[in-house]
Formats: sequence, structure tokens, C-alpha cells
Amino acid sequence: MNYASGSVAYAKGFIAGLMPDPALWVDQWADEHQRIPADAGAAEPGKYQTDRTPYARGVMRALSPEHPCRRVVVMGASQMLKTQVFLNWMGALIHMAPSNILALEPSLNLAKRLSSRIGKNIDAVPALRGCVSAPRSRDSRNTIDTKEFTGGTLMITTAGAAANLAEVSARYLYGDEIDRWDRNVNNEGDPVVLAEARTSTFGRNAKIYYSSSPTVDGASRIADLYKEGNQQRYYVPCPHCGESQTLEFEQLKWNADRTAAYYVCIENGCCIEEHHKSTMLASDDWRATAEGDGETESFHISALYMPLGWVSWAALLKQHEKALIALQKGDPEPMQVFYNTRLSRVWDNAQERTRGAELLARVEDYALRTIPAGVLMLTAAVDTQANRLELLIKGWGEGLESWTIDHRVIMGDPAEQRTWDTLDEELKAEFIHPSGRRMTIAAGAVDSGGNHTQEVYQFCRLRRWRHILAIKGESKRGKPVLPQRPSKVDVTWRGTTEKGGCELWLIGTDTAKDWIYNRFKLLEGPGAQHFSKDLPAEHFDQLTAERKLIRYVKGRAVTDWVKPKSERNEVLDLNVYNLAMAHYLGLHRYQAADWERLKIKYAQTGLFDPAPPVAANPATAKDPATKAGSSALPAPQRRRAQSGYLKRR
Repeated sequence: MNYASGSVAYAKGFIAGLMPDPALWVDQWADEHQRIPADAGAAEPGKYQTDRTPYARGVMRALSPEHPCRRVVVMGASQMLKTQVFLNWMGALIHMAPSNILALEPSLNLAKRLSSRIGKNIDAVPALRGCVSAPRSRDSRNTIDTKEFTGGTLMITTAGAAANLAEVSARYLYGDEIDRWDRNVNNEGDPVVLAEARTSTFGRNAKIYYSSSPTVDGASRIADLYKEGNQQRYYVPCPHCGESQTLEFEQLKWNADRTAAYYVCIENGCCIEEHHKSTMLASDDWRATAEGDGETESFHISALYMPLGWVSWAALLKQHEKALIALQKGDPEPMQVFYNTRLSRVWDNAQERTRGAELLARVEDYALRTIPAGVLMLTAAVDTQANRLELLIKGWGEGLESWTIDHRVIMGDPAEQRTWDTLDEELKAEFIHPSGRRMTIAAGAVDSGGNHTQEVYQFCRLRRWRHILAIKGESKRGKPVLPQRPSKVDVTWRGTTEKGGCELWLIGTDTAKDWIYNRFKLLEGPGAQHFSKDLPAEHFDQLTAERKLIRYVKGRAVTDWVKPKSERNEVLDLNVYNLAMAHYLGLHRYQAADWERLKIKYAQTGLFDPAPPVAANPATAKDPATKAGSSALPAPQRRRAQSGYLKRR
């Protein structure tokens, strides 16, 4: 009998491992082997032909093992080439250059959908069926999230869990719709960085493919990655004058009776009818417009390049007109969708975002640490950083009209007591109202996020009676600016909460930012925000650093506030915390009579004018923030606070 020889099998495997990858070009493999299955729901099933979408050839060539680049980035319109290019690339790798492949999707549902599409693709391609394990086999090597093949494994999962990005090593990485990924996975960092770490051991032999439609200007991952590369654009020749150019939406025009659209040649004004598109697309002319980082090939493609029979130029004009009507009515969402998914351009929410320069241009003639006449209450907010504390003091008037009173940076390590001592002195500061009365900070918030949570708790625990509160931002849609009650964070040795211990208030940051941004354009009256001439330009850049990002979850539009990577937003956070303190004081519930009483308190008085009558409300007289004899008026409608910790001491 002939028995299998382990040494022979080992020798064959060893020799195979020494062989270099074949001179494989993905587009050639796709034209020869790829099949689009009829049951996948594709509009054009059957044998794959790169000539149908010639612009995909350059992307597939860059993804080929023979190409020297390490990363391929496609910022493209929806339903053009992104996923099909991955399927072609995956098939070529499994068949000719096998190794571990990691495919990441924004959500579990999309991962399952991609897995189903991969399974149908494998079944339709004879060259792949013999390489990949049969589904539902006893050893479960072909499942929804794992497909084993000779020489490696294809893993399909989400980018939303840090564990998914840390378990395996992969030579090939695919990131789909990366602008829809979470921006920080389980507080462990950017998922793009975590995912790329899975390819580290393969060095230059690794190949990474990212594809996505872009989203908002300054917050789009795919746009950032595109800029890191050589920023290739697809050039096509004019069928009349022969001039090469990229297709730009602004050149699309309606014919006289609005039955069809034509393209105006950028160079010579030739009228190009859409039936010329097939000839134009055959140019296969990708041109780099930037030098790039030397390892990233990046591509941009819009829906204007879709082949005949797909989305027409006329359909694009109609969609744009509908989006324009919605935009004029105050709804920017359809226009953002058009920009992102059709033009493959980032959307600048100019209608929803006030730029820092606009606020800088309208500063008012009052100095920092002076109190304008409209101010009736003071609040403070503190942002905790690794090497400093940032303090912002706001003044509030009728209808939550506000003034920035002071913004200063306290340099020092928050782990050191002297840094907090300096802050304490700032929070005790007195200000002189134009009426001559003294004003002090009625309530203050200290951010407990970051690496100095316990220091913040200790600082606020001892000053709770002064309404100095530990807070933490919580980005959640619909959450109130300030909750009804705080959570207890001091725990006894028995595991129960301290009744009089430190409290943590969770701030609804998204709601607060909506309130602040929606009132930037108000110049005076309730909700208007005023700024001192002494504030630097950076103050306004930080205040307007964030913008709304629209993404879709199960077909429903969800908005998130996001910050570009390179910009700072401490001033915005401090304004959010000050608004929360205004809510803590109950100013958002004040009626006209309440504001009128405060106005009387700070009205200009003569030297011989009688003092205001004493308040009849005994509850307000006991408020520790109301100095005896200083006013006859009710104190702010704040929650009462006293320190049980101090009593025990």
C-alpha cells in the first residue's frame, strides 16, 4: 500500500512558500474568471467585463500584488465600483495569492449582507468553488463571518468593536464605507488605525483597500485618506475637440425642452450628448493631481461617469433640483446626500454652521472681566486637560442672552494641588456690575472626563455648597442639557453610595450644541451671544470647530456632532457646560416677572435711595449663595446642595 509521506508534503509546502506571488493583475483575473450571479440582484448578471466600467481598471491594477503601493483609497459615488472591485480583488487573491483577508463593515447587518454576496460570488465562479470550503460543513469552516480557503481565511466583521480589530493578523484589509464607522471604538482609538495594525507583520507585502462615499467637510475619513494619496482623477476626451478633462456637475445643462441633459466641454464649450459617454469612458486615463505620501493610490469618481443605462445625467439634474428646493426651505439633508452619494464630494454645512470669522467680525466694545449692563447672573465652566485647566466665565441675561466675561488658561498639572488652588481663587473672584453691586459666580461645572477624574471629584466634593459641580458630557441625541438628578459617585467600604458624597451630573452635549449653534445668528435679545473685543481669533475657531454629520442607521437619518481631527474645541465644550449651569440655576424656566426682579436688583440706584424691601420668602433667605442683607430678591431657582463630607470632617 502507498502511504502519504509527511516529508514529501512538507517539502512541497515549503517550496510553494518560497515561490513569489504570480504576476497577477486583478483586472485580468476578473475578465477571465469573474461572474456576477443572477441571484445577487445585480442589474447586469453574467460574465464580468471591465470594459463596461473602464474606470475600475486603474483601481484593480493598484490592488494587484505586483503594484508597489500599500494602500488604495476610493472616494466614489454610490453603486459605481467600490464593492464589486473588492469582490474581484478577493477572488483573485483566493485563487492566485492566498493569505488572510479581513473585511470590515460599519454594522453587523452590512457585514451579513456582504457575506451573503461573497458566498453567492464564490458559488458562481468555478475557479473559487474548489478553493473555498463548502458551506455548512461539519467543521464549520464556511460560516457567515468566516470563509476558509487554501492558504488563508476570509473574515467578515464590523469595525464597531475593538475585539474585532485585535484578534487576527491579516495581509489584506478591506474597509467599506469607512465614513460610517464609529470614530472611537470602545475608547481605544480610531478604528482605521486599529485595523491597519492587523497588517503590521506583513510590512510592504500588505495591501489595504478603503472605499466610501464622503460625508461632512473636515470630518470625512475617506476625504482625509484621499488627500494622503496622489489624488487621481479620471480624464476623458471631448468627442468633438479631443480635449481631456474631468467631468464636473456644474457643466451639465438641460436641452431646450428639458427632455435630456448635455455636457458643456470645459475647454471649448462643445455640447456633448450623453450617448458619447461610452466612447469617452474608454480612455482609461487616471491622472495623479498630487504627490501623495508615496504609498497611497487614491481615486475620486462621481456618478457623472456611470455607464449608459445606469443613472443618467438628466436624473442627476432632477435630483439636484429637488435637493435645492429642500435646501431653500431649510432642509439641507437631501443636498448633503446628493453631494456625498452622487458627486462624491464632502458637504460643507454652511447653512448650519457659523464660521469663527463671522463671530470675530461682530465682537463688541467691552473688555474681558467687565460686566455689561444686561448681565444678571454669572456661571463658570472648567475643562480639564493633561497640562492645564481652562476656565470660561459667562454672564446671563433675560431669555438666556449671554456674554463671555472671561476665558483664561491655568497652566499646571491637574495632579498637583497648587493647580486646583489657583482655580479656586479664580472661582471666588468678584465682579462689579455697572450698577455698582458686586457679582460672584453662582454655579460652576468642572469636567471630570480624562485622566484626572478623582482630582475633579475631590475638588467638587469640598465645594458642593458653593454649587461647584462635577460634570461629564454624554453625546446622546435627545438627552436633556441637564438631568433631573445627579448620580452618586462616592461609595462606602460596604459598596453603598455616600448620601452626602460627590455627585456627577451628565450633560446632554448634543442638545446643548444644537441650542448654541442655532443662536449664533442672533445679534440681540433672548438667546443672543455676545463676545468681547479682547478674545483672540482662536477662541472663535474653537467655538465653531464642530459640525453636524448625517449618517443612516437602518434607513433612518441620524445626526452626530463631530470635530475634525486637527481642530480644538475646548471653547465649545466650555460654552456647553456654562449652558448646563444656567439650567442648574433654573434660568431657562424664568418668566418675565423673574427677570424683572433680577433687573431691579441690579438697577442703578442713587446715593440716598432706600434699600429694596426684604424678601418675604424664608426659603430663599436660607440659601447659602444669598448674602445677608445684600438683596431683597429671591435667589436663583437652583437645586440645594450641601456637603455631608465637610460635616463629617
